[in-house]
Amino acid sequence: MAYLAVENAGPKSREHLAALLWGETGDDRARHNLRQTLSNIKQYCGAVIASNGQYLELDRNVCSSDIAEFLDGVESDDPTRLFSCLEHYKGDLLEGIQINAPAFEDWLRDTRQRLHESACTIIDRLSEVLLKEGRTEEAEGVVRKRLQMDPACESAHRALMNMLARRGHRSEAIRQYQICVDALERELGVKPEAATLAMYEEIRTGGHSQECGQNVQYEPPEPGESSPIIAVLPFDNLSGEDDLYFADGITEDMTTALSRFHDLQVIARDSSFVYRGNDVPENEAAAALGANYLVRGSVRRSNAAVRINVQLLDIENKRTIWGEQYNRQLEDVFAIQNDIVSTLVATLVGRVETARLKQARSVPVERLEAYDIMLRGKYHHHLFTAEDCQACIDCFELAIQREPNYAIAHAWLACGYGQAMVHNLGGIAELVDKAQAAAERGLELDENESECHRVLAQVYLTRGNLRRALWHQERALFLNPNDDRSICAMGELLTFAGQAAEGEMWVRKSLKLNPYHPQRYWSHLARALVHLERYSEALDILDRIGRPRSDDLVYGIVASTKLGDKRLTQKALDTLRNALPGFDAEVFAKTLPYERAEDSELILDALRSVI
Repeated sequence: MAYLAVENAGPKSREHLAALLWGETGDDRARHNLRQTLSNIKQYCGAVIASNGQYLELDRNVCSSDIAEFLDGVESDDPTRLFSCLEHYKGDLLEGIQINAPAFEDWLRDTRQRLHESACTIIDRLSEVLLKEGRTEEAEGVVRKRLQMDPACESAHRALMNMLARRGHRSEAIRQYQICVDALERELGVKPEAATLAMYEEIRTGGHSQECGQNVQYEPPEPGESSPIIAVLPFDNLSGEDDLYFADGITEDMTTALSRFHDLQVIARDSSFVYRGNDVPENEAAAALGANYLVRGSVRRSNAAVRINVQLLDIENKRTIWGEQYNRQLEDVFAIQNDIVSTLVATLVGRVETARLKQARSVPVERLEAYDIMLRGKYHHHLFTAEDCQACIDCFELAIQREPNYAIAHAWLACGYGQAMVHNLGGIAELVDKAQAAAERGLELDENESECHRVLAQVYLTRGNLRRALWHQERALFLNPNDDRSICAMGELLTFAGQAAEGEMWVRKSLKLNPYHPQRYWSHLARALVHLERYSEALDILDRIGRPRSDDLVYGIVASTKLGDKRLTQKALDTLRNALPGFDAEVFAKTLPYERAEDSELILDALRSVI
């Protein structure tokens, strides 16, 4: 049926169809199979195939063909018609179907290619028509669909660079060039064409200023227009040539690891490595690469020791945001390399975000774009008050309003709803449902957004489904193994699952990765220590929390009760009663998502003994 639907130029002979599909089985068997198949089609689908003696064709009077409608619109100039045609193309013809018939497989391969080329033609025509009508944003979306179908389509990359530059999004246009370079190398093993290089140079130098055929003055993008763009310059090798691989390995691994954070745009390795050994001023390198931030450093090895210096530079504000020196003993070169990269990446991401937030907070919200609005929301989220919780939800909703397909903003909106439960800003059941819906919407937009999986893990933890929570948490770590928040959350989940020793290990790893971690990391570590019966250590950790939450106070009560320290117990109890006058130990214990009843009983027994 599919063959007849595609090959609609006229009837096909029975002999041809039998040979096409069953030619390897012999003439008699092929004819028998054809008769049987036609009988099955008539039984299940009705009289959709018309027969004229030895010839067969699809009866267009009783059925329609989406492929025919798709092909009929290829030459149209009507955008509505072209959009309609494009809706029909969902991927390769008969994707997933395998038939052991060489003649049919050859036809299917050629037809898939032909239909793919037709879809590309429709996209090219549609984007051209939309641009003529001044519908630039719609044209941009169409070209992005073209790149989804063929990531190495250089003409589409150029078209998208052109559109972004026309709209004043210079940094994004430069970033698109880097994406093009990577795709061409990965898919075809080639470099960009001269036309692509020329367009890149024109955009980079600010000379690309044509808007729909008219001369316009180029204006740089407003602050906060897009997520930060960061380039990792090759680390200087201060040792011998034999150690060059180690310095390059640090640079390459950092570039790869940073690219897993979807809120950072990371310049490709090949582009950054152009500057290895070149004494180029940071501002010139950043301008050429289209980066807001640069990472640079040096590596020196001596016998069994290595020293790494690293700096994070804010190019726009001409300052060093962060610098650190690492001294390690080299027992296993690659293990040390991985350890250092993980630490650097976790710290860098936080420092970039903090620097960007400082800029965003000084700009009126109406001038901000989705990324910076989201940062403001995260700022309020981390303050952890009822007023700030509502402010963070408002910010995340505004970010989504500005950019509906911003997957990570949906994840943080889910976080906001989760915090709203703590501050009683709505019904728990309703807020849990909202949080889950927001995070799942984020995954619909980007199935590889680790932040959505991390949030869904917390949603399922709240629902008491630890198995499902662990699945999402493991997925988040697979997608981004250097995210200290996911690493810490894994420790939290394992402790609730009755594996406090493993929980402690994961939380301590997150503390090591991010020296600027939020206070809740101490909370998760203290919980694990309580269940390991290391009560004095737990109290020492809890003492580091400047603004303890109800959970922190409860675990302080448990630890001090177990130690018999009545003074500390009473202090924590008084603070808890002042913060929550109606605190109910039984109700609180039921909210703790422990997998083992004995873990929950430990908390409840301690509370009963003093309340």
